[in-house]
Amino acid sequence: MTHGRSALGMGIGVVVQLVREDVSRSDTSAAPATRRRGKPTDWIAMAVLLALIPVIHDLRTTLTASYWLDEAWVALSVRLPLSDLPVATSSTPLGWSFLLQLVPDTDYLRVVPIAFHGLSVVAAYVLGRSLHWPTQRLRVVAGFVSGAAVLLLPAQQIRHDLKHYTADAAVTVALLALGAWAERTWSRRRLGVITAAVAGGMLFSHVTAIAAPCVFGGLLLVTAMRQQWDRLREVVVAGLCTVTIIVIIYFSISAQGKNDAMQRFWTDSFPSLTELPGYLGQQIDALTPVLGAPALVVGALLVAGVVTIVRQGRPACATAVVLLPVAVTTLGVARSYPLLELRTSHFLLVTTATVAGIGVVGLAHGVVTIVRRGVPQLPPTVATVAICAVLLTTFGVHNERWYRFDGNESGLYYTAISVTDIRSSTEYVATHRSRNDVVVVNAGAWYGFAFYSNPDPVKLVARYGNTVGWWVDMPTRSDVVVVRDLDEQAIRAGLTQALALAGRRGGARIWLIRSHVIGEEANAWRTVLADYRVEQAFDGVEPVMLISEG
Repeated sequence: MTHGRSALGMGIGVVVQLVREDVSRSDTSAAPATRRRGKPTDWIAMAVLLALIPVIHDLRTTLTASYWLDEAWVALSVRLPLSDLPVATSSTPLGWSFLLQLVPDTDYLRVVPIAFHGLSVVAAYVLGRSLHWPTQRLRVVAGFVSGAAVLLLPAQQIRHDLKHYTADAAVTVALLALGAWAERTWSRRRLGVITAAVAGGMLFSHVTAIAAPCVFGGLLLVTAMRQQWDRLREVVVAGLCTVTIIVIIYFSISAQGKNDAMQRFWTDSFPSLTELPGYLGQQIDALTPVLGAPALVVGALLVAGVVTIVRQGRPACATAVVLLPVAVTTLGVARSYPLLELRTSHFLLVTTATVAGIGVVGLAHGVVTIVRRGVPQLPPTVATVAICAVLLTTFGVHNERWYRFDGNESGLYYTAISVTDIRSSTEYVATHRSRNDVVVVNAGAWYGFAFYSNPDPVKLVARYGNTVGWWVDMPTRSDVVVVRDLDEQAIRAGLTQALALAGRRGGARIWLIRSHVIGEEANAWRTVLADYRVEQAFDGVEPVMLISEG
């Protein structure tokens, strides 16, 4: 892993040197603004990439699987009135929660993260294509390879959950593409478009507040190094307007989901300065499998990608890419944003794939340029495409076990989607219980149980001291006992309450529904249930039990 970090450090040095050299170059962005529309080849290339999504991904399983704990409360927000949405959205961006409200069938809410996955592929295409490549054909090749790198990234296979992480990735790459677009032909209008995009992005992704300053930081540094003072003032004004918008949206909407329980949950992802080197090595080790290539290779392609972006006339975009890891590291040490955590850093993984894809094209183009000095008859675009195809195919073959990942591939990876199924448990009990029966639900199952108990009404309870920040009651379900804590004492109290309730209801049966039972909670349940008579009633992924006094 030290090789990967060294490669990144070397890449930063290379970028700085290249940007300095770029100062002395003629400024191609000084040309009058010209309107460029996407050519048919661009639309075809993007359509092919999007058409490959259902080939690469097991969308049927993704769309139909039961919502697990960290998704269930997000899904449950759809069953609450719109007036509750500002509270129910919790740590999820408000715009994301609103989009879920627009999905007509609540069993298919994951169509939203899949849609943003598609947008990240398109954004990667646009970024790769937007560089100052020498020919139109090479622009299309660069766009396609960048989009394909994002499409084939193993990390994309595990980010179908009902959270905003795919939006983080799409917004980040889109902002980098907009920065490159503004850099291509300078105008105040283009700076204004970036500002407007940031305002919209903040509604769907908190990471916008990280990516936007990096984009403006890149523009600021490059215009300052070029001593383009008029443009520098324009960047400063647009940047200040953007920061103001970010601050207003964050503190009026986004920050409402921040609470002490959430902060404690992420404690291990906030290293101190002294812990930072070891922590980075550990996390890079953990993330390498979902990047699909050794850290040294990824680091080399990142350097190649950043160098290519500079060489192809977009030094501010390259600077923004380098600023991203600097920004997230700073925020991690400041205990403001989890550092290199698999879910919350998904945007970094997708950005890495995009830039690495650009690096592949840059390397291929460089090799072909050198070879053509001795073999001038070699078709440059064909040769470049051939090299890129070999490298992408090699990457795909190396990671073939990841594709059409259904949530659990033995010896590779598994997700919570594959090992939890609160929907089946809830539906089984709803079908087989009598009116007098009692249902015991653990805390990990409660949000999912409430969601899948439609049409039983739910009522928001806020504020609540968990990471979500709210709870729900089911006013018409007096038969339900919720074990809200994870320890033995809480479990015994819950079962005692259930037995008493069953006695008052004429000796009714007691059903036990549990989900996401891990660690100390699993041990606590095992210990407590040893004192009761337990019968398995349903042998699904998460079995349903009937319990009675031992």
